[in-house]
Amino acid sequence: MTLGFSEDGITALTYEAALAELDTLITKLEGGSIALEEAIGAYERGVVLAQYCTELLERTEQRVKQLVVSASGTMGERPLEAAGTSGPDAFGAPVAGTAVPSAPVRSAPPRIDPDDVPF
Repeated sequence: MTLGFSEDGITALTYEAALAELDTLITKLEGGSIALEEAIGAYERGVVLAQYCTELLERTEQRVKQLVVSASGTMGERPLEAAGTSGPDAFGAPVAGTAVPSAPVRSAPPRIDPDDVPF
């Protein structure tokens, strides 16, 4: 999905720069100390910046790969799956559409203060 972000140099911005500008615009709008026309322009630019940041995140997510190591020690790569949407494949790695059993979560035993022991 490619949105037309070429206006006002948005495509030249890094994700961090676009997010910082969006944060600045939000702060201005929340402060309420800017004129109505300026607020409308800030809101419109903020919407475009938010869409641009979303697109950058989606593209980055598609590029993320998860390293998979099989029982025999061979390594491979596959796209990172969302948590809870996959189960194990032949390498023991999750496959889309199957459930992954969750490991029991063990909490640390409570710390006992020696002064609290009654003997």
